[in-house]
Amino acid sequence: MATINSSNINITDLDFDDVSKSLKEYLKGQTTLKDYDFEGSNLAVLVDLLAYSAHTSAFNANMVASEMFLDTAQIRKNVVSRAKELGYTPSSRTASQASFDLTVASPSIGGQTPSSLTINRGHEFTTVFDGTSYTFICLDNQTITPNGGTFTFQNLDVYQGKLTSDIYRYDNQISNQRFACLNTNIDTSTIKINITSNNTVTAWSKAGDLTGINSNSTVYYLQENDEGLFEVYFGDGIIGASPKDGDQIAISYLVTDNNHANGATTFNMATSISGNSDVSFTNTVSSSGGKDIETPDQIRFSASKFYTSQNRLVTVQDYKAKLQELYPGADSIAVWGGEDAEPVQYGKVFVALKPSQYSNNLTTAEKTTLKNSLSKLSVLTVRPEIVDAEILQILVDCNFKYDPSKTSQTKTALETLVRAAIISYDDNQLSGFDTLFRHSQLTTQIDGSETSILSNITNVKLRKNYTAVTDGTISSIKLNFGNALYNPHAGHNSIGGGVLISTGVFLSGDIKNYFFDDDGQGNVRRYYLDGPTRVYADDAAGTIKYSTGEVSINSLTYSSTSNTDSSIDFTIIPSSNDVISTRNQLLDITASAVSVTGVADTVASGETSAGVGYTTSSSYSS
Repeated sequence: MATINSSNINITDLDFDDVSKSLKEYLKGQTTLKDYDFEGSNLAVLVDLLAYSAHTSAFNANMVASEMFLDTAQIRKNVVSRAKELGYTPSSRTASQASFDLTVASPSIGGQTPSSLTINRGHEFTTVFDGTSYTFICLDNQTITPNGGTFTFQNLDVYQGKLTSDIYRYDNQISNQRFACLNTNIDTSTIKINITSNNTVTAWSKAGDLTGINSNSTVYYLQENDEGLFEVYFGDGIIGASPKDGDQIAISYLVTDNNHANGATTFNMATSISGNSDVSFTNTVSSSGGKDIETPDQIRFSASKFYTSQNRLVTVQDYKAKLQELYPGADSIAVWGGEDAEPVQYGKVFVALKPSQYSNNLTTAEKTTLKNSLSKLSVLTVRPEIVDAEILQILVDCNFKYDPSKTSQTKTALETLVRAAIISYDDNQLSGFDTLFRHSQLTTQIDGSETSILSNITNVKLRKNYTAVTDGTISSIKLNFGNALYNPHAGHNSIGGGVLISTGVFLSGDIKNYFFDDDGQGNVRRYYLDGPTRVYADDAAGTIKYSTGEVSINSLTYSSTSNTDSSIDFTIIPSSNDVISTRNQLLDITASAVSVTGVADTVASGETSAGVGYTTSSSYSS
């Protein structure tokens, strides 16, 4: 701290101790009051009181100044207010969504087979998930006619929550009217506004790009108020139409439990469909996409990205910001240009979304909606493409050593702890796109899972699943692991099958179970087993690029596979134990893909002398 002039009070340091010291230094310059520096004296108490008051005032002033800026504001309403200045409205809760096919058996209305059936907006379905009952509803009327005598609602979308509504009257004597949605658990994407004027009901839509809004546009605007409620307001007759005096404003919306219902798979009817309750549910897509309201930190991040995009899509960040607005329930978003695609596709931008931990892909309807929305804002010569996420499985083989004298846990219990540590790493580090599996972090987490664990040798392999065609159609297989493969020299492990491993596939008209491997020279081979011997039926069944991880299998006619789900698993040995996710790849360590073996360390326990008979695990994948 700078030297203090006793004739002046230092005001640059406003901590309590600094203020107190400054006051005492000031008092040294006078002769009237002498007991200012004695603890317990009346004057010393007054000095402390003044220091406390100055410190409190400085703290409050600092907090006020901090709340004026988006980067430093801590109080939610201030963060929301600063974001509003950038044109950004925080995302509300998002309802969990599921879909299924619903077939009504032998429907009857008044004793007659109807020509059509309708499920009305608000129709309820129920499910029980994690011991809690939830209600899912339809947000729109759905009408079907029979197909081949069967009444089936296909891909019926349902959303968790219940509909509610708030009714207001417009008063043109009140300026800047705001109409709040009176529930904090609202999903704003479900808002519907109907205004009744002179016995005529008109649906008003949420305002988008201001360039398309005029004095007659029946649009509303949305914002979050100081109480944390979302509220709507209308135009002034210039930028958007204004309701008339006495008009009835009906605001309906979904009140939801956000992510609590994610993962539900079994649904039941809560109410009948036109008196028909004999129904069956098929092709159910588990509920996903439920999310909580944006936190202040999330608002800070999203608002700046939204402002930067200026409601146009040019850069990758522009697309990500818009997608967060269009699909707030996304757990992760990946965007890349066609120039970075494999193969290169100029004039395109690719988008992949992970809806939630319970679902990796969007529905066809969701893809279409997103693509149409993005196309309106994209550069004229660029076409957006929505692609599915691809799972790149990481197979973990862990062998660890432990000191039995330092634990009361059994070998089996330690193996369970290590397995849990591996799955925990997956949950915390590999939940989205653009992630990196760091081998050293995992091994460190394994060593730290129990005090008796001394070391571990952990190897990894990578696996992709390909769904084979089983109807006689000829199809080729193209896989991209996105990581270099372990091939230290030409012809590596040619006799042992190279670095490629596959499950079996049966060809049409052939009873043999075929597998794929590689020759270490870039060629994929197809073989069958004659006892332990590999008999190669095709030495050029495809190609493999060790530098990029691309695997291509020539066209074949499949009849079935050795997997029960008619798929083929392809497993490779990567060049590095660190694994990167590229483009639309999601890294995943599943419990079934984890092998853990614990071995008591005989050196640490004293059973082995001079290292004689001590065994180690291989650091190389077999």
